[in-house]
Amino acid sequence: MLLILTSRDDLTADFLIVDLLRRDLPYFRLNTEDLTAADFHFEIGENGAVREVGVKGKFLDLCQVKSAWYRRAIHPTPSADLSPGERVFVAGELRHLAMGLVLNPDIRWVNPIDRVSVGENKLFQLQVAKRIGFAVPKTIVSRDHSALRRFVGESGTGAICKPIFHGLFFEGEDRYSVYTRRVSQDSFDPGSIEACPVLVQEEIERKSDVRVTFIGDKCFVAEIKGENGLIDWRDPDVSVEFVASSIATDTERMCRTMLSQLGLVYGAFDFIRRPGGELVFLEVNPTGEWAWLEDRLGFPMREAFVQLLFGE
Repeated sequence: MLLILTSRDDLTADFLIVDLLRRDLPYFRLNTEDLTAADFHFEIGENGAVREVGVKGKFLDLCQVKSAWYRRAIHPTPSADLSPGERVFVAGELRHLAMGLVLNPDIRWVNPIDRVSVGENKLFQLQVAKRIGFAVPKTIVSRDHSALRRFVGESGTGAICKPIFHGLFFEGEDRYSVYTRRVSQDSFDPGSIEACPVLVQEEIERKSDVRVTFIGDKCFVAEIKGENGLIDWRDPDVSVEFVASSIATDTERMCRTMLSQLGLVYGAFDFIRRPGGELVFLEVNPTGEWAWLEDRLGFPMREAFVQLLFGE
């Protein structure tokens, strides 16, 4: 049995589940939004532990789970009828209850929750990547406007600013994405960065972007080509072309070394390819999206996930 930990709007999970249904493979989807109304049963005694969860009349004996796909963080959303303090308390109780029920070191995790929590930290990633031997951009994170202005002024190729975490911004029911953007020395003044430090990097001259996705022992490489001046190919207003590509053996070896050090079996690496061909490491996402690559380029990524999750 495969346990899928995700949310209702996860189209990548939907994409894999279509294939699981076709193959008649067993799975149980646990959406974080359903936790507030889920049924839980935990009991421990002389005969060991009982761990069960039920959602909308469907029940899962967690002792039967052989693998787990950790797609989205477990963040319950308690009833709006509760007070703010009660909501915080109930959310914490539900989160720790769900985590305590699903955690099991004896099953196959893609990826382990604790390793995702550490591995998705961009500043930690840059240090690991540099130590392994990747070229990485010069980077500063600060709320000191004079230090940021100095950094931008000393960057001969220009500078960009991007989120330290995931770049999602919520305002009530609305959701926005914060994309990587160019900045100048005039972008920073004491008032603009008072609330939160910002991450700034030298802008790397690019020929293209490269997405390298590892699913267990499989590796899929896509070259992303856009118009001159491209900064963030994820921006839906930007026109890009996706092409199947490859990376050098040494680069693949370093990627696998980094995954191993981070404790991950799945990872989506982002690189910039300089005009001379050198790859510059940007980040690796332990829960990165991949369905669009199979859809656009025909990569057999669902097949790779089935092999990884079910050992087929």
